[in-house]
Amino acid sequence: MAKKNSELEEAYDVLDKLSADEKKRLEYETRQRAIRDYNIGMLTAERRGIEAGRKIGIEEGRAAGRAEGETLGVSRINQLILELSKRGRTDDIVKAAADEQYQKKLLEEFDL
Repeated sequence: MAKKNSELEEAYDVLDKLSADEKKRLEYETRQRAIRDYNIGMLTAERRGIEAGRKIGIEEGRAAGRAEGETLGVSRINQLILELSKRGRTDDIVKAAADEQYQKKLLEEFDL
């Protein structure tokens, strides 16, 4: 079968020569082991890098989302305070600051 395929024939010849010489066979096996170890090490490092990158991306995304949410929330409350102040509803400002449910009701009332 090796005679029909030149690549197989070449591989068979190399294997035959290595088998004949114990020292060369051990060198070949050592080299192959080193190549496998290197490849496994690189694959492991790549996977760790990808996972670390994902974690960083998730954390950055959360931080950005949190900051955006806080900015939006502060803006909504400031708009509510201005609207209530324009209408002379200062008591509602104090009540909204102390009562979250009342604050939500006012935000809906002013469509904020």
